[in-house]
Amino acid sequence: MTPIFFVTGTDTGVGKTAVTCALVRTLIQSGCRARAVKPIESGCAMDAAGELQPADALAHRRAAGLEHLPLERFIRYRLAEPLAPAVAAERAGVTIELEACLELVQSAAAETDVLLVEGAGGLLVPLAGTAGTGYQTVADFIARLGCPTLVVARARLGTLNHVLLTWNELHRRGLPCVGVILNDTDAEAGLEREDNARVLRAFGVPVLAELPYGMTHLEPYQLEPYLSDARRYLTGNPPP
Repeated sequence: MTPIFFVTGTDTGVGKTAVTCALVRTLIQSGCRARAVKPIESGCAMDAAGELQPADALAHRRAAGLEHLPLERFIRYRLAEPLAPAVAAERAGVTIELEACLELVQSAAAETDVLLVEGAGGLLVPLAGTAGTGYQTVADFIARLGCPTLVVARARLGTLNHVLLTWNELHRRGLPCVGVILNDTDAEAGLEREDNARVLRAFGVPVLAELPYGMTHLEPYQLEPYLSDARRYLTGNPPP
């Protein structure tokens, strides 16, 4: 059975897509058939032909070197407004069916050795449903998938609180978490970056990688020193 991992963030804009693509590339470099999917993406820009272009799903397809495949193999719902998916869907008159998202994940998993599923924003972002019927969150979808979670966080002030809140909520819900990847999204380094990983580990949170600023431009062989521990966890061979 193909290992599936859900990639969530402590917030929006923490670099989930960049990290997910980097993981796919380093997995492929190591000989795995790997890819990522993003079942629901909001904030899609409209192209000249009037079609919504999902930047994250396009990046996933490109990272896996599968540009020849239809984009529908990487995404199920595209939404225009840059809002929580359930809210963007409500405003667009779209009904998001999580069963359709599950089918997308299962189809992709059947064709890969390792599959990453990227979420939207953080753990409690409304993903489907309405204000009237009740919302289903990213965490609810993870529970439906029944797969471990990988958390991506910014390497900056506030990281400790954001990571620990996410970590504790995952455990409160009984959802397994592989660990955390700290992603440097700011060119100017702060003192807090020297201690984030050390303090998180003291709380029992596995920090699998600390990625440098601008890591999206690195080649797979350059990423390997940063992502080797994460890659080993994802392929069932965790470091001692």
